[in-house]
Parts: sequence; C-alpha cells; structure tokens
Amino acid sequence: MWKSRTMILLSFLFMLIALFIVEPVTVHACSCAEPPSIEDQMNRKTAIFTGKVLSLTKPDKGKFWSSADPVKAQFEVKTVWKGKLGSQTAVYTALSSASCGYEGFEVNKEYIVFAYGDPDRLETGLCEGTKTLASAKEDLKALGAGYEPSKEPISGEASYEMSTSKEETDNRLIIIGLCAVILIAFLLLVLALRRRRS
Repeated sequence: MWKSRTMILLSFLFMLIALFIVEPVTVHACSCAEPPSIEDQMNRKTAIFTGKVLSLTKPDKGKFWSSADPVKAQFEVKTVWKGKLGSQTAVYTALSSASCGYEGFEVNKEYIVFAYGDPDRLETGLCEGTKTLASAKEDLKALGAGYEPSKEPISGEASYEMSTSKEETDNRLIIIGLCAVILIAFLLLVLALRRRRS
C-alpha cells in the first residue's frame, strides 16, 4: 500500500515538473503568396538593403529545438533603400524553410534583404523577397539609387540581446523555484504520510 502511494505521488511529481520544463513546439507549414511589388515592399518593410554576410550564428540543437529557432546573419551593409542602418547590421530568420525561414544565407555572399520588425531586431524569411544579389537584377532596377549606411554604429541590438538573455535567465529561475517548491511540498507530504502510519 505504502509503495503504491509513493509511486503515484512520484509519478504525479514528475508530470508536474515536466509541465514547467517542457515547452510546446509549434510546427508551421510555409507557403508564400504572390511576391509583392517593390512599392509594397517600400511601404511594408522596416529595412531594405544589400550586404555581404559576415557571419551566421545558428541555435544550439539541444534536446528541444524547433524549425522556428532563430538564425542570426551579421551583414556588412553596402547600399540602403529603407531604414537607418549602420555599416553592420544583424538580421534574424527561422532555422528552416518549414517555418518560413530563409535558408540561403552563406558567409561571404551578397544579398538584397527585405526585412521587417523592430529596427533593433530585423527579421526576414522565405516569403519576404530576400535573395542573392546575383538574382536580384529586376529588384535593383525597380529600386533605383539607394544611399550609403550610416558611418556611426546604430545602438539597440546589444541592448535587445541583453534584455532577451535577462528574460531567459528570469524564466529559468522561476522554473527552478517552482520545481524546488514542488519538491519540498512532496517531501513534506511523504513525511506526513509516514507519521500517520506510525
């Protein structure tokens, strides 16, 4: 009797801890509509620029990962048509095209990038019009003359990354705290059951 109660309580404890630790992974299928016109792109996007990929930072594929996990592409900006960009900027995209991520980025290759989102965290994807510079002749012709990026560094990205890492740390501390409370409650329950039996 005692062993079966203990097993039920342990099973309940593990399920409860799993609810706090395991995050659900959302799966998306990506299908793109008709590519937007350059006029639409100028109206909708936060930034439009050409640049060379200096580095790619992919997420660690640990136990839990998603096709939507972000990849960071660091660009040396060459020409800008929209947005206030420094000589270097980062653009994020989903890891896989299954989640509408742009998988074509390669270090030392040049691209035209159509980015949306907050100016401090630009994002692009499979359906945004981003492509290699070699295949962007029509887009470049329609865009016309652009302007050079700012010579001064644009702030914001570092503070965004710091706030994101602080948020992740806070979430981990909350989860650890909840697990500790559950464990203490379980131990108190086991002690109470033992006292009742004796």
